[in-house]
Amino acid sequence: MPTETTPFLSVVPSDSAHRVHGRRTVSFPSITVDILATRKIELHEWELRRFADPYWRLYWPLSAGGVVEIDGESTALTPGFLYLIPPNTTFSTTMRRHFTKWYAHFKLGRLADRAAPGIYRFLATEDMKTIAASLDESDPELRFPWLTVDFVSQALRLLPESVWQQQRTDARVLKALDFMSAHLSLKLSTEQIARFAGLSVRNLNHLFQRELKQSPMRILLDYRLDEACRLLRGGSASIEEIAEQCGLVNRHYMSRMMRQYRDTSPAAYRDQQVWS
Repeated sequence: MPTETTPFLSVVPSDSAHRVHGRRTVSFPSITVDILATRKIELHEWELRRFADPYWRLYWPLSAGGVVEIDGESTALTPGFLYLIPPNTTFSTTMRRHFTKWYAHFKLGRLADRAAPGIYRFLATEDMKTIAASLDESDPELRFPWLTVDFVSQALRLLPESVWQQQRTDARVLKALDFMSAHLSLKLSTEQIARFAGLSVRNLNHLFQRELKQSPMRILLDYRLDEACRLLRGGSASIEEIAEQCGLVNRHYMSRMMRQYRDTSPAAYRDQQVWS
């Protein structure tokens, strides 16, 4: 294969003392891996009804008992297998008995988070088994848990290319999602979102209910809460500042929404730092 001769993009300013010149031979697109939580949990109750989140879910059952239902089809979570559920997949859960699982919630950025909805089941590789065993033995107080990153990365490698190619979400819905995600700090209305997507408010609401089973404003709230959680984990900004950056009005409204939809408070979430 011939070498590409197009000059590569450099982030070094053209007027600086640094000089970078060459030919790009291989170039992969950038991607963000934002791990929201990785936990081992013993479940005595697990009842979600037509649930959909804007992030990935990875389930690693250590014992049998959990069941996920998507579009009327039930999948029993079986030890020795791992399960990936892409963002915006509407699903329900139940359990036949108490069971234990590792799970991870994570985001990959707007492009990769558009993977085809569903549940993807894989036989655990030896590498995954080694990582899971190491996770069980690792210190939860570690400030940067490399094993968590490896855990998610190894699972994603098992996904077939078709997951990325068979994206079923309507292009107008994706356009609206991109608009919302890029303007979290603004006071957006359904009318503004619909106008950007080239739709009437009625059609926008209809498409969101059909494709994502939620209203545009409910998904916008999820995006804002996700960003607030990311900022709480990764910086020292005050809760008031984070609320403003995420379009959550003020700390009181942000606290109320986090208690209602995340079952925690901003201060408690920051103290927990997710990794523990």
